[in-house]
Amino acid sequence: MNMSRAISQLKMQLGLYGITLPFKDEVTGETTPTENVIRDVIVTTTIPIYSQYVPWLREGVANLNSLKRIDESKQIYLLPEFLTTTPVMYISDITMPMHSNRGTYGDIAPAYGINRSVQGVATSMAYMMVAGQMRAEPTFDDLGEKKVRLYGYPKTDLNFIIACEHEPNGETIPAGCYDSFMQLATLDVKMFLWNTLKLYDKVASAHGVIDLKIEEFQGADAERTALLAQWGDLFHLDMAWEKFM
Repeated sequence: MNMSRAISQLKMQLGLYGITLPFKDEVTGETTPTENVIRDVIVTTTIPIYSQYVPWLREGVANLNSLKRIDESKQIYLLPEFLTTTPVMYISDITMPMHSNRGTYGDIAPAYGINRSVQGVATSMAYMMVAGQMRAEPTFDDLGEKKVRLYGYPKTDLNFIIACEHEPNGETIPAGCYDSFMQLATLDVKMFLWNTLKLYDKVASAHGVIDLKIEEFQGADAERTALLAQWGDLFHLDMAWEKFM
C-alpha cells in the first residue's frame, strides 16, 4: 500500500488541504504539518488494529539449533529474529521443509516393490498407515512474547509462518486491502480530530480562520465500533484454515 496516496486521499476527503491544525512539535515548538498528524494516527492506531484482522504473514526457514533457547528442558525457544521485527500477533504454523523429510513419502520410507506390482502398492499403503498411527506429529504452543514451545520437532531446519503487525510505512499491506484499510483509517482520523478539535472554536489556515464543521466527525467512534464488530464476524472467513488442520 502507498502511504503517501492514503494520506493525500484522507486530506481531500476530510477537507484538510491548506489547513494548519493546532498541533506543535514538543521539541521544536513548530507547527506540525497536517500530513504528519494523519500519518501518526495511521501508524499508532490504524495499522496495529488492522493487523489483527489482516496480519502480515511472514515465512522463513531457521535451524532449530540457531534459535535462542529460553528453557531447554521444556523446549521453549524464541522465534527467529528476522521474522519478528514488528510485533507478533500469533504463530500460524511451523513445519519441516520438504528437503528435511526422508523418503518419497515424507519421513516414512516406502516398502520394496511399490512400483513393481499391485501387491507392492497395497503393502506399502498398509505399512504407511500403520507407521503413521504409531508416530506423534510435531506440534507447538504459542506462548506469546515471541516465545514458542516445540513438541517432537527434530533438530533440523524448520519453516516458520508468523502473523505479524504490518510495517509502519504500510508497504506490507496488500494493494487489494486498500479500500478496507481506508475505511478504518478514515474513521480513526475523524475520531482523533473530533476528540481533539472539539476543544477549539476555530482553526487557522493559509486563508484565515476556518470552521472545520467537526460536528460531522462526532459519530466516528460509533461507526468505528460497528465496523470492527462487522469485521470480527467476517474476517475469519478469509483465513487459510488448512494451516490449522
